[in-house]
Amino acid sequence: MFSKKYVVGPSDADQNLNAKISTLFVYMQDVAMEHAEQLGIGKENTMDKGMMWVVTRTALTIYRLPKYLEEVIVTTYPGDDMKFIYPRYYNIKDKHGNLLVIASATWMVLNKSTHTVNFNPFNGKVLPSEHMEKEEPLPGRLAPSEVSLIDTRKVRNSDVDINNHLNNTRYIEYITDSHDNEFYNKHSIHHLTIEYKKEIKINQKVEIYSNNANPEYIQARVDGDTCFEVSIDYR
Repeated sequence: MFSKKYVVGPSDADQNLNAKISTLFVYMQDVAMEHAEQLGIGKENTMDKGMMWVVTRTALTIYRLPKYLEEVIVTTYPGDDMKFIYPRYYNIKDKHGNLLVIASATWMVLNKSTHTVNFNPFNGKVLPSEHMEKEEPLPGRLAPSEVSLIDTRKVRNSDVDINNHLNNTRYIEYITDSHDNEFYNKHSIHHLTIEYKKEIKINQKVEIYSNNANPEYIQARVDGDTCFEVSIDYR
Protein backbone atom coordinates (compact mmCIF):
# COMPACT_ATOMS: atom_id res chain seq x y z
CA MET A 1 0.00 0.00 0.00
CA PHE A 2 1.25 3.49 -0.84
CA SER A 3 -0.12 6.86 0.28
CA LYS A 4 0.77 10.44 -0.58
CA LYS A 5 -0.49 13.83 0.58
CA TYR A 6 -1.64 16.49 -1.88
CA VAL A 7 -2.97 20.02 -1.47
CA VAL A 8 -5.51 21.09 -4.09
CA GLY A 9 -3.77 24.01 -5.80
CA PRO A 10 -5.10 26.81 -8.04
CA SER A 11 -4.57 24.83 -11.27
CA ASP A 12 -6.22 21.77 -9.70
CA ALA A 13 -9.58 23.43 -8.96
CA ASP A 14 -12.56 24.53 -11.07
CA GLN A 15 -14.72 27.66 -10.98
CA ASN A 16 -16.66 26.27 -8.02
CA LEU A 17 -13.43 25.73 -6.02
CA ASN A 18 -13.78 21.95 -6.33
CA ALA A 19 -10.95 19.70 -7.47
CA LYS A 20 -11.33 18.97 -11.18
CA ILE A 21 -12.18 15.41 -12.13
CA SER A 22 -8.97 15.34 -14.16
CA THR A 23 -7.06 16.34 -11.01
CA LEU A 24 -8.28 13.17 -9.29
CA PHE A 25 -6.96 11.15 -12.25
CA VAL A 26 -3.61 12.96 -12.09
CA TYR A 27 -3.27 12.12 -8.39
CA MET A 28 -4.18 8.47 -9.02
CA GLN A 29 -1.77 8.17 -11.95
CA ASP A 30 1.03 9.68 -9.88
CA VAL A 31 0.61 7.38 -6.88
CA ALA A 32 0.26 4.32 -9.12
CA MET A 33 3.55 5.10 -10.87
CA GLU A 34 5.36 5.90 -7.62
CA HIS A 35 4.11 2.69 -6.05
CA ALA A 36 5.22 0.74 -9.12
CA GLU A 37 8.74 2.10 -8.60
CA GLN A 38 8.66 0.99 -4.96
CA LEU A 39 7.51 -2.50 -5.97
CA GLY A 40 10.32 -2.86 -8.52
CA ILE A 41 8.00 -2.78 -11.55
CA GLY A 42 8.64 0.78 -12.61
CA LYS A 43 10.75 2.39 -15.34
CA GLU A 44 13.83 0.20 -14.92
CA ASN A 45 11.83 -3.00 -15.37
CA THR A 46 9.37 -1.75 -18.01
CA MET A 47 10.37 1.22 -20.18
CA ASP A 48 14.09 0.41 -20.02
CA LYS A 49 13.22 -3.10 -21.25
CA GLY A 50 10.96 -2.02 -24.12
CA MET A 51 7.69 -2.31 -22.21
CA MET A 52 5.10 0.16 -20.90
CA TRP A 53 2.27 0.22 -18.37
CA VAL A 54 -1.13 1.16 -19.83
CA VAL A 55 -4.43 1.58 -18.03
CA THR A 56 -7.34 -0.08 -19.83
CA ARG A 57 -10.33 0.85 -17.63
CA THR A 58 -10.96 3.08 -14.64
CA ALA A 59 -14.03 3.60 -12.47
CA LEU A 60 -14.54 6.00 -9.60
CA THR A 61 -17.29 7.06 -7.21
CA ILE A 62 -17.23 10.55 -5.75
CA TYR A 63 -18.79 11.14 -2.34
CA ARG A 64 -17.41 14.67 -2.08
CA LEU A 65 -14.92 16.54 -4.22
CA PRO A 66 -11.89 17.96 -2.41
CA LYS A 67 -11.94 21.75 -2.19
CA TYR A 68 -9.37 24.36 -3.17
CA LEU A 69 -6.44 24.39 -0.68
CA GLU A 70 -7.73 21.25 1.03
CA GLU A 71 -5.18 18.62 2.06
CA VAL A 72 -6.01 15.09 0.95
CA ILE A 73 -4.36 11.68 1.26
CA VAL A 74 -4.39 9.50 -1.85
CA THR A 75 -3.83 5.77 -1.30
CA THR A 76 -3.33 2.98 -3.81
CA TYR A 77 -2.66 -0.76 -3.69
CA PRO A 78 -2.68 -3.70 -6.13
CA GLY A 79 -5.52 -6.20 -6.28
CA ASP A 80 -5.32 -9.88 -7.22
CA ASP A 81 -3.46 -10.46 -10.49
CA MET A 82 -5.64 -11.83 -13.28
CA LYS A 83 -3.10 -13.43 -15.65
CA PHE A 84 -1.97 -10.42 -17.74
CA ILE A 85 -4.38 -7.92 -16.12
CA TYR A 86 -3.22 -6.04 -13.04
CA PRO A 87 -6.03 -4.52 -10.94
CA ARG A 88 -5.32 -1.49 -8.80
CA TYR A 89 -7.46 0.24 -6.20
CA TYR A 90 -7.45 3.82 -4.93
CA ASN A 91 -9.07 5.97 -2.31
CA ILE A 92 -8.89 9.64 -1.44
CA LYS A 93 -9.53 10.84 2.11
CA ASP A 94 -9.49 14.21 3.81
CA LYS A 95 -7.07 14.94 6.65
CA HIS A 96 -9.65 13.69 9.16
CA GLY A 97 -9.87 10.29 7.46
CA ASN A 98 -13.24 10.88 5.81
CA LEU A 99 -13.60 8.98 2.54
CA LEU A 100 -14.05 11.31 -0.44
CA VAL A 101 -13.43 9.12 -3.50
CA ILE A 102 -12.98 5.42 -4.23
CA ALA A 103 -11.67 4.13 -7.55
CA SER A 104 -10.37 1.05 -9.30
CA ALA A 105 -8.51 0.39 -12.53
CA THR A 106 -7.17 -2.41 -14.67
CA TRP A 107 -3.66 -2.15 -16.07
CA MET A 108 -1.64 -4.17 -18.58
CA VAL A 109 1.99 -4.25 -19.69
CA LEU A 110 2.52 -3.88 -23.44
CA ASN A 111 5.52 -4.28 -25.71
CA LYS A 112 6.40 -0.69 -26.57
CA SER A 113 7.26 -1.45 -30.21
CA THR A 114 4.44 -3.83 -31.16
CA HIS A 115 1.82 -2.69 -28.59
CA THR A 116 1.01 -6.33 -27.93
CA VAL A 117 0.36 -7.70 -24.44
CA ASN A 118 3.34 -9.01 -22.50
CA PHE A 119 1.94 -12.04 -20.68
CA ASN A 120 4.89 -12.48 -18.29
CA PRO A 121 6.61 -9.09 -17.95
CA PHE A 122 8.13 -9.69 -14.51
CA ASN A 123 9.27 -13.31 -14.86
CA GLY A 124 6.54 -14.77 -12.72
CA LYS A 125 6.73 -12.14 -9.99
CA VAL A 126 3.35 -11.77 -8.25
CA LEU A 127 2.42 -8.36 -6.88
CA PRO A 128 1.46 -8.19 -3.18
CA SER A 129 -2.33 -7.85 -3.41
CA GLU A 130 -4.33 -6.10 -0.72
CA HIS A 131 -8.00 -5.34 -0.05
CA MET A 132 -9.94 -2.88 2.05
CA GLU A 133 -13.52 -2.94 3.28
CA LYS A 134 -14.70 -0.10 1.00
CA GLU A 135 -13.55 -0.60 -2.61
CA GLU A 136 -14.78 0.48 -6.01
CA PRO A 137 -15.71 -2.66 -8.01
CA LEU A 138 -13.43 -3.27 -10.98
CA PRO A 139 -14.82 -1.61 -14.10
CA GLY A 140 -16.52 -3.73 -16.75
CA ARG A 141 -17.57 -3.20 -20.34
CA LEU A 142 -19.93 -0.34 -21.18
CA ALA A 143 -23.23 -0.72 -23.04
CA PRO A 144 -23.28 1.42 -26.22
CA SER A 145 -26.04 3.93 -26.87
CA GLU A 146 -27.29 6.19 -29.68
CA VAL A 147 -24.99 9.23 -29.79
CA SER A 148 -24.54 12.53 -31.60
CA LEU A 149 -21.47 14.71 -32.12
CA ILE A 150 -20.98 17.34 -29.38
CA ASP A 151 -17.32 18.39 -29.66
CA THR A 152 -14.05 17.97 -31.55
CA ARG A 153 -10.48 18.29 -30.27
CA LYS A 154 -7.06 18.16 -31.89
CA VAL A 155 -4.29 16.46 -29.90
CA ARG A 156 -1.50 18.92 -29.17
CA ASN A 157 2.05 18.39 -27.97
CA SER A 158 1.12 19.19 -24.36
CA ASP A 159 -1.52 16.43 -24.41
CA VAL A 160 0.86 13.50 -24.92
CA ASP A 161 2.60 11.54 -22.18
CA ILE A 162 5.86 9.62 -21.76
CA ASN A 163 4.49 6.88 -24.02
CA ASN A 164 3.91 9.50 -26.76
CA HIS A 165 0.14 9.17 -26.87
CA LEU A 166 -2.75 11.10 -25.35
CA ASN A 167 -2.38 10.92 -21.58
CA ASN A 168 -5.25 9.20 -19.77
CA THR A 169 -5.81 12.31 -17.63
CA ARG A 170 -6.31 14.37 -20.81
CA TYR A 171 -9.08 12.02 -21.89
CA ILE A 172 -10.98 13.18 -18.81
CA GLU A 173 -10.40 16.83 -19.70
CA TYR A 174 -11.68 16.23 -23.23
CA ILE A 175 -14.82 14.71 -21.72
CA THR A 176 -15.51 17.38 -19.12
CA ASP A 177 -14.69 20.21 -21.56
CA SER A 178 -17.52 18.99 -23.77
CA HIS A 179 -19.98 20.70 -21.40
CA ASP A 180 -19.96 24.36 -20.36
CA ASN A 181 -19.83 26.03 -16.95
CA GLU A 182 -23.60 26.37 -16.76
CA PHE A 183 -23.94 22.59 -17.08
CA TYR A 184 -21.54 21.99 -14.17
CA ASN A 185 -23.28 24.60 -12.04
CA LYS A 186 -26.32 22.30 -12.21
CA HIS A 187 -24.68 18.85 -12.41
CA SER A 188 -21.92 17.10 -10.48
CA ILE A 189 -20.32 13.79 -11.39
CA HIS A 190 -21.11 11.03 -8.91
CA HIS A 191 -19.77 8.02 -10.79
CA LEU A 192 -17.60 7.66 -13.90
CA THR A 193 -16.32 4.64 -15.82
CA ILE A 194 -13.94 4.96 -18.76
CA GLU A 195 -12.63 2.28 -21.09
CA TYR A 196 -9.53 3.07 -23.15
CA LYS A 197 -9.82 1.09 -26.38
CA LYS A 198 -7.23 2.54 -28.75
CA GLU A 199 -4.33 4.95 -28.34
CA ILE A 200 -4.68 8.50 -29.66
CA LYS A 201 -1.65 10.21 -31.16
CA ILE A 202 -0.48 13.78 -31.60
CA ASN A 203 -2.23 15.88 -34.30
CA GLN A 204 -5.15 13.48 -34.57
CA LYS A 205 -8.66 14.95 -34.48
CA VAL A 206 -10.85 13.48 -31.76
CA GLU A 207 -14.63 13.57 -32.20
CA ILE A 208 -16.68 13.41 -29.00
CA TYR A 209 -20.18 11.91 -29.16
CA SER A 210 -22.85 11.77 -26.45
CA ASN A 211 -26.33 10.39 -25.87
CA ASN A 212 -27.15 13.64 -23.98
CA ALA A 213 -28.80 11.73 -21.14
CA ASN A 214 -28.22 10.84 -17.49
CA PRO A 215 -26.45 8.46 -17.18
CA GLU A 216 -24.46 9.94 -20.03
CA TYR A 217 -22.75 7.64 -22.50
CA ILE A 218 -19.81 9.25 -24.32
CA GLN A 219 -17.83 7.86 -27.20
CA ALA A 220 -14.67 9.32 -28.73
CA ARG A 221 -13.64 8.49 -32.27
CA VAL A 222 -10.61 9.09 -34.48
CA ASP A 223 -11.14 8.51 -38.20
CA GLY A 224 -14.30 6.55 -37.38
CA ASP A 225 -12.63 4.21 -34.88
CA THR A 226 -13.81 4.24 -31.26
CA CYS A 227 -10.85 5.13 -29.02
CA PHE A 228 -12.56 5.41 -25.66
CA GLU A 229 -15.99 5.10 -24.08
CA VAL A 230 -17.32 6.68 -20.91
CA SER A 231 -20.37 6.33 -18.69
CA ILE A 232 -21.18 9.15 -16.25
CA ASP A 233 -23.85 9.35 -13.56
CA TYR A 234 -24.68 12.93 -12.56
CA ARG A 235 -26.32 14.23 -9.42
